[in-house]
Amino acid sequence: MPPRADNAPTTPTRLLRLTGVIAMGVLLRDDQLSRQGIPVLVLIGLAGLAMLVLAVDPRGRPWLSRAALAVMAVCGGLTVAQAGASLVPLLVAAFAGFALVQHSILFGALIIGVELITVGVSSVVADHTPSAYLGTLAGVLLVALLGLSRRQFRVTAEQNRLLVQQSREIRAERDRAAALAERGRIAREVHDVLAHTLGGLVLQLDAADALLEAGETERAADKVRASRELAASGLADARQVVGALRAERVDLPTEFDALVAEHRDAGGRVDVRLDGDTQHLGEQVNVALLRGVQESLTNARKHAPGAEVELRLRVGAEQVELVASNPLSDRIGLLSASGMGAGLLGMRERIGALGGTVEAGKVGDRWTVRITVPRR
Repeated sequence: MPPRADNAPTTPTRLLRLTGVIAMGVLLRDDQLSRQGIPVLVLIGLAGLAMLVLAVDPRGRPWLSRAALAVMAVCGGLTVAQAGASLVPLLVAAFAGFALVQHSILFGALIIGVELITVGVSSVVADHTPSAYLGTLAGVLLVALLGLSRRQFRVTAEQNRLLVQQSREIRAERDRAAALAERGRIAREVHDVLAHTLGGLVLQLDAADALLEAGETERAADKVRASRELAASGLADARQVVGALRAERVDLPTEFDALVAEHRDAGGRVDVRLDGDTQHLGEQVNVALLRGVQESLTNARKHAPGAEVELRLRVGAEQVELVASNPLSDRIGLLSASGMGAGLLGMRERIGALGGTVEAGKVGDRWTVRITVPRR
């Protein structure tokens, strides 16, 4: 079945209009048409034909609908005093002129104005009393108000439909944005865990290989065992990220010390200083700071192997500041070519989501990362 045009009337509407045509035919049987002149009969016939066209027009074309309503208003109004059947197209035109939303309010008012004039002419020709004219006029105005009420109902229904559609689109877009944000969050977590763990493993195993070549098997075994512990720790972190991403309580000092210990076990040097109480920091702040420390230590291993890293964490009344700094180095680490800039980007996204800032770059002869985040 082909789709119905926007202006095409529904089946119940068509049936209702056809009922009006039938009602007009029934009323014509009661009118003494034989006493009427040919002009009156022609006008009545034109009004009935216009009603039929309005009822059967398959496309609901606005121009054809306007023409039919105008014919009904003129012909029905000019003959209403002579034939009671003409009241049907007269009232239908008054109602539809306002009820059909494809026509403007001005067009409906124009139809009513035409009917007032034509009914007055018909009443004068038939020598009807003013009370009869006013009664017909009251009926026309009442039906016009009903049509206006119907129009408002249709407009409100259409507005509600559009609002529902817009709400669905907004909800879908919001869900899409939430999914993208969650994907970004997962990507940042996975990157931070893998980059830190795998970077440390490479350095530990490289040191073990060098010790084996030097014949120091015991120390090489220690490095291998440390590598296993680092891998186990990284696996635990990865399980937490991929399998849960839960908002568990993070013990910032403990996790901070664990990251520092891992870096030292991998052969790195760290100078740490924590100032302030970390007990009441928000969960997201704790995670963001830990990831900042993790990424800073990973970058130091990549680009300045062997250089001492200074970590300063200051917890103030309004904000928390983390500063990670290491000397610039001419040495090229084994992992220096493995980065794609995703770590720093993820750090900026994570801190930015909390209303904080990340500054990273050269300060004198050192590479410094400064993170500030509101305390919450």
